[in-house]
Amino acid sequence: MENISKMEMASALFAQIYIKTEKKFFGLKTKVTYTPTNSPVVGICLDFSPAEGEKVREILVTPASGLDAIFQKVGHPTTTANGNFRLNLCYSQDHEFAALHLQQFSGFEYHSVSGTRFAAGEEAKKLLDAFVK
Repeated sequence: MENISKMEMASALFAQIYIKTEKKFFGLKTKVTYTPTNSPVVGICLDFSPAEGEKVREILVTPASGLDAIFQKVGHPTTTANGNFRLNLCYSQDHEFAALHLQQFSGFEYHSVSGTRFAAGEEAKKLLDAFVK
C-alpha cells in the first residue's frame, strides 16, 4: 500500500467533502476515511506497458454509462513490474469509492495524463473490478 498523502492526487482527494483525514502517530501517519460508509481508504500504484496504458486511458475517459461497453472492447488491463504508465488508485476497502489518476513517464519523471477521476457506488465497483484483485 502506498502513502496516500505523498501521491500527486492527494490534495484533490483530501478536498472532497466525503473524505475525512486524521493525523495519527504524532502527525506522521494520515488515516483517510470515506465518510458515507465509514470505510478506510487505501492507495496503490499500478504500472502498465504503453499498450495497456492506452487501455487504462480509454477506461478513465469513458462515462459511467459506457463502462460495460469499454470493458467488452478493451478488456481488463494487465499490470507490469515497471511500466511507461502509472495509475495511482485510492479506494475505500468496501469498494464504494475510488479515485484514479493516470500518469505517463517522459523526461525522466511521471507527468499527469488526465485529471483525477472520482467514482462512487456502482461506478466505483466496476472500475475497481478492472484494477483491484
